[in-house]
Amino acid sequence: MRHFVQYHNPEVMSRPYTPSHKNFGIVTDKFFRSLVGATVWLVTSEGRPRHYYLCSTFTVDKVERDNAGRFRNRVSGSVGQDLDPFVEIGEMPWFPELLKVTGNFGLGLQPISNKAIIQGFEKAASS
Repeated sequence: MRHFVQYHNPEVMSRPYTPSHKNFGIVTDKFFRSLVGATVWLVTSEGRPRHYYLCSTFTVDKVERDNAGRFRNRVSGSVGQDLDPFVEIGEMPWFPELLKVTGNFGLGLQPISNKAIIQGFEKAASS
């Protein structure tokens, strides 16, 4: 299974992440042909210094062009979970590696293959 991580920056998005509990999705300028069937892990943050949280995860059903929005692509799924409350991950032992592979979340939607990160996400989602 393929895994991707997306960061929801509340300042850039002009709002904190709000769980829908029904419709799962992200927006991105990146396009990956192989995204359908992949798992997306959505991370957000709050405060200064930053506290990072896993807030949602879903399996991708569809990737569509989003000509009306400020991002080019809308990625959605019907199977997933919004975590309530969000699970803090910033102190997890695998988190520094996550920052490294995502360019401190500056690279947008990123594939992840590091088993420790994936297992960390899975454990956080099941807690």
